[in-house]
Amino acid sequence: MADTHDKKHDKKADAQRGDAKKAPPAKGKGSGRAVESITFTLITLVALVLLNVAGYFVFFRFDLTKNRLYSLSQASQRLVAELDDDMEITAYFTSDLPPPFNATELYVRNILAEYEASSNGRLRVRFINPDDEDERQAAQRDGVQEVPHQLIENDSVSVRNGYRGLVIRYLGDRKVIPVIQDTRGLEYEITQAIRLLVREPLPVGVVEGHGSPSPTEGMNTLRSALEHYNLTTVDVSQEIDTNLRALLLVGPTEELTETQLRRINQYVMRGGSLGVFGGTMRIDIQGPAPTATQVQTGVNQLLERWGVEIGSSLVADARCGRVPMRTPIGIPIPVAYPPAPIVVFDQEAQEHPALFRIPQAPFFFTSPILVRDRFHELNGTVLARSSEDGSWLMSGTTIQLEPRDPREWRITQERGPHNVMVALSGTLPSAFDAAGEGEGSIAAPAQSEREVRILVAGSGAMLRDEFLPQEERARAGSGVALALNAVDWLAGDADLIAIRAKNVEDPALDVPQSLLSAREEAIAAAEEGDEAGVNQAIDRHNQAQQAWENKKLMYRLGITFGLPVIVMLFGLVRWQLRSNKRANLEELRKKLSAQKKTKKAA
Repeated sequence: MADTHDKKHDKKADAQRGDAKKAPPAKGKGSGRAVESITFTLITLVALVLLNVAGYFVFFRFDLTKNRLYSLSQASQRLVAELDDDMEITAYFTSDLPPPFNATELYVRNILAEYEASSNGRLRVRFINPDDEDERQAAQRDGVQEVPHQLIENDSVSVRNGYRGLVIRYLGDRKVIPVIQDTRGLEYEITQAIRLLVREPLPVGVVEGHGSPSPTEGMNTLRSALEHYNLTTVDVSQEIDTNLRALLLVGPTEELTETQLRRINQYVMRGGSLGVFGGTMRIDIQGPAPTATQVQTGVNQLLERWGVEIGSSLVADARCGRVPMRTPIGIPIPVAYPPAPIVVFDQEAQEHPALFRIPQAPFFFTSPILVRDRFHELNGTVLARSSEDGSWLMSGTTIQLEPRDPREWRITQERGPHNVMVALSGTLPSAFDAAGEGEGSIAAPAQSEREVRILVAGSGAMLRDEFLPQEERARAGSGVALALNAVDWLAGDADLIAIRAKNVEDPALDVPQSLLSAREEAIAAAEEGDEAGVNQAIDRHNQAQQAWENKKLMYRLGITFGLPVIVMLFGLVRWQLRSNKRANLEELRKKLSAQKKTKKAA
């Protein structure tokens, strides 16, 4: 009995010693996982630090924004990489500027560092904080302006003067950006300034006379925005200089003779590029009742051999801009204006340089463009169309264009889509037969001597001062970008197109139906002379407007704060699930261990 009892006691002791030996490995396994996690975290942190250090010295950054807003375009990089001599950029930034201008300085430092890194040592950047009188005087001599900045702190508003501008020097010349308003369009401004220092402006001709605008009268906005071109008027009754990078025929209202048309064709056949913008309708918006009148200018005689014809009507579209309409009681009400279609460009069209990354643009008073089989045989491209279901044609010798209640617009059966801009490129045939006598004696090759570019738009409004916003070119919207891109493509100088695309605004938001209904009710009440009804409708309009603004604010707050909260909640749920899983596994381990002990004890 004693031996048996001793043996059982020895087995029990051995089992306890065995359990004691097995326990530490379980604990050591958890410790090993912790060590692995800490090691992995440290390796990740070290890798990130090394990546940042490498990025600082080698200078590269990752820009994941859609339009590459925070990195230089290839055109800017190529421009400074090809500098023939040393260039210096001096940036004057006061160090203690209030928000948001302190962030502007950081952006400027980053983008100028990219210019410097791409210049193969030719470009040197200096940052100066003009905190003493000598440096402030130097900034002013360089043309950088001191401007006031509002500062709100401790429940009080104060003004702090400071500098935020830069000067670019090259071969004894300089270009100045006196005040950097914000970061939008800054790369465009800097690259444009550098181009003007290192290259001569390219010559572009504008056909003079025939009721068309000129670079100094009617096209000042375009001329000032296209500083890298020298826009000059051209007399097309004489031989046209083939050194011109492009020739623009903008909204003629008077007939061009056959001689003049043949001169234009001769220029194209010798390798020149041609832009035709309208030419079948005269638009009069100066009088009390704006009108459009058919005109015969002969532009279609030039275009028909290339399979293109500009129609003698106007395209109207329910997808359009808004203009104020006068009411009987004197309160202007904004209404839809179908003669100002807003054309949306699909992804394929946006790949064309003239429309590069432009989602939509207004086309004021545009005529339809008809394309024939010849156009397709010449591999022509339709760039822009009106909407398929919501557009129609406004026809007649004289068309009334006064803003009116949308319910009064007469929608014809000539429904869309209607082409409003087309392009041709390649080797094109002559628009005229071989030279004869008289007006037909102007000789031209039977086909173009090299590849040429033809752009035809249904309206000249896109290039005229009356329809282009008077804002800074680098911050201009899609309408200005379209006009500039068109000229750049024709001139074969597309370097600035990709940079300009960064600054095009997003498509407009759809207006809520409640806003539209309130506007229509106000119009109807105004026509009936019901002032009380107008006021009530305007109140509903204002309430709907406020509700829309609140809704947009909620979306912004949701994006700003909601997404981080969602990520945090997801992390908490994952952490809780993993904790529960570990607890269940631990409980299961304990049960299994207890069962083993029970079996061994038995």
